[in-house]
Amino acid sequence: MNPPTIIINEDHWIAGVQRDPIATSREMPVRRCVVNHFTGGATGTSSIGAMRQCGVSAHVVIDRDGTITQCVPFNRAAAHAGVSRWRDPKTGTLYTFGNTFAIGIEIANAGSDPGALTWARKQPGFASIRARHANGGAVLEWECFPAAQIEAVTALNEALVQRYNLDDVTGHDCIAAERKDDPGPAFPMQAIREACGFSGLPEVHRA
Repeated sequence: MNPPTIIINEDHWIAGVQRDPIATSREMPVRRCVVNHFTGGATGTSSIGAMRQCGVSAHVVIDRDGTITQCVPFNRAAAHAGVSRWRDPKTGTLYTFGNTFAIGIEIANAGSDPGALTWARKQPGFASIRARHANGGAVLEWECFPAAQIEAVTALNEALVQRYNLDDVTGHDCIAAERKDDPGPAFPMQAIREACGFSGLPEVHRA
C-alpha cells in the first residue's frame, strides 16, 4: 500500500478525507507539535462518538485501515491533551496545557484496555505484543498498529510538521507521563519522528 498524499488546505482541513466535525470554541494560533494518542477503543467511528459524548475531541482520528477522519480544523484547539508539560526543544519554552499548543491525532487502537482488546482480538489481522511501558507498570498486552494505519499516521505527522513548521512529534505518554500511557510501547514513535526529521525518542516530561 502506498502512503497517502496529505494536502492541508488554506482553511486548515485536509483535502479529500472524511469529515465529522466536533465544535470547538477556542482558536489555536500557536501550533508547536503533534501529540499522538491511541483511542483505547474499537473503531475510529465509535471513538468519535465517544469523544463527542464526553465533551472531548481530537483534530484527526485514524482507523486501523488507514482511513483518516478530520474532526477539528488545525487552527482550532481540540480537547485532547489537557494538563501536561512540554518544553519546545527549539525555543526552550515550557507549555503546561496541551490543548493550547498541540495538534492531536487519535489512532484507533485498544492499547492495553481489557475490554477493547476483547473486541480487537476478533478483528482480521489482529496482532499484539506483551511489554512494559517505558514509564513503568506491569507487563501487559498491547494491540499492534497495522501497517496501513502507520503509513497514514506517518504521512499525516510529516505533512503537519511541514505545513506548520512544527518543532516536535510526541505522544500523550510523554507530555503527561504520570497519567497517560498512549500511544504506548507498540507504537513506532522513533521511526515516525525520523520520517519527520527528528532524531531519537521525544523527551518525557514529568511534573
